[in-house]
Amino acid sequence: MSKKESWIEETMDTDKMISRVEPSDALMSRLKAIPAQVKESYDLIPKKVVWAVAASIAILITVNIISLNSYDVSETTISQGELTETYFSYLQQL
Repeated sequence: MSKKESWIEETMDTDKMISRVEPSDALMSRLKAIPAQVKESYDLIPKKVVWAVAASIAILITVNIISLNSYDVSETTISQGELTETYFSYLQQL
């Protein structure tokens, strides 16, 4: 076997040298306490606030959809000639 092949074999066999480490009891208790901590922080927000935010977002989306449906592009398009006539119309008085 060449030097390169032996190096590859040694590298591949490194997982056999690593032993499994058991987690400590303190770590396991901290991991088990995470769901309770998340639930406590979730319960801090009142349900009325959550529903009010959801309702306001729904109303905002509805208003945007209604205004988008009533918006007509053809009526608001101004030609370049009309734009310059209205912008410089005050000069006609001179």
